[in-house]
Amino acid sequence: MDIVDEVGRTVAANLRAARAHRGWRLDDLAEASGVSRGMIHRIEAARTHPSVATLAKLSAALGVPISELVEIPAQLGAPAPRAGARVSRFGRSTAALLYSDGRQELWTHTLRPGHPIHDTGHPPGTRELLHVTEGTLEVDVGGAVFTVPAGDGLMVRGDRPHSYRNPAGDQGPDAFYTVVMLYAEAPDPRFPVHRRAPSGRPEVPGNAGTS
Repeated sequence: MDIVDEVGRTVAANLRAARAHRGWRLDDLAEASGVSRGMIHRIEAARTHPSVATLAKLSAALGVPISELVEIPAQLGAPAPRAGARVSRFGRSTAALLYSDGRQELWTHTLRPGHPIHDTGHPPGTRELLHVTEGTLEVDVGGAVFTVPAGDGLMVRGDRPHSYRNPAGDQGPDAFYTVVMLYAEAPDPRFPVHRRAPSGRPEVPGNAGTS
């Protein structure tokens, strides 16, 4: 598929989605935009490539910017495969950075009993949203301790010293949880931007820090 066909299919899908979001029929959009029903149908079927003027009329009627109608899939999402994660090790526990763009990060953790993860804190204003998928997690943030069972979530101040611990006994099950890190201003310089999966599984020392 060449770039022209790709853009045409993208506009078709995005226009259908924008119209459906408003609950409009083809006739409704035609009336609101001044673009004929037949033309809209051909655009949504990727059988014609609309002019900039036509896109402007459609976007104005739908209340969305033109850029939203021409966003290609690569701009709408960014896969973050586990195979390409940057992995930090803390004893037998691991923290895997799947995605980072300088504003937010996505981590997955495996926490083994007796192998806690500690961090001295991230830049001011940082917040962490975590969700426990298996096991139980104890989170200590500045001396306040939260117990989070499987299925529950927690928001914590990531700019304070904090630690994660698996309270199960030595033979207890591992805990698995996901953390989304949200930076208020500057990102943590310890964690480089990591949008795409590199080859292999690079690892960084445990003292490099984690969420």
